[in-house]
Amino acid sequence: MIWRFGDLAIWQLDWWMRALRSTRLIALIGCGLAVVLVGCGKKDAAFEIFTPPVPAVLPKHWNVPEFALTERTGGTVILADFSGKVWVADFFYTTCPGPCPMMSSRLSEVQKQLGTEPNLRLVSISIDPEKDTPDVLKLYAEKFQATDRWLFLTGPKAGIYALARDGFKLPIAEPETPGGQIIHSTRLILIDRLGAIRGFYEATNEAGVNDLIRDIRKLLKEK
Repeated sequence: MIWRFGDLAIWQLDWWMRALRSTRLIALIGCGLAVVLVGCGKKDAAFEIFTPPVPAVLPKHWNVPEFALTERTGGTVILADFSGKVWVADFFYTTCPGPCPMMSSRLSEVQKQLGTEPNLRLVSISIDPEKDTPDVLKLYAEKFQATDRWLFLTGPKAGIYALARDGFKLPIAEPETPGGQIIHSTRLILIDRLGAIRGFYEATNEAGVNDLIRDIRKLLKEK
């Protein structure tokens, strides 16, 4: 039998229309699509999700402004004290019932892994200076076994709020109700030897502290 193109096209269309009514064929088609997408039951995916490479050099943001705050020992700490040092900062308060203990735990992990580095400093700045006196900060620091390379700072409230908002560009706000929680960022900030901010890391995410430790090592190698 000689088939013309038009007749063949009509016959194929009719066959497919009848075949698609078969649940068996639909199942086979579904499996065929699954083979294309995920190997139809195979564990190996047919494609990989692309993960952007980590930049060899960390970006430079802005410089931390001048400040003068009081450490738990009673001494005054200024920006120049960190010249030539890589440091990590966070804003917290000792009576915080939410994320602050986790933030301090993350910094404790950094201290555990990199605490012997002579050119690394950790800096926790209280955003509730009325309650967080040097003596209170000293007791808090002891809970996390902080060494003298992990500083706990307090000072005038207005200056600390301005430092958080304008210097580090982090959100901070008074409690919505008396006795409520102070609204603040849960990020850890990485600063280089020249006082430039080089990265922000989410403290509530375990991957964040791993990235932070990796990038601290990078900055310690920078000249």
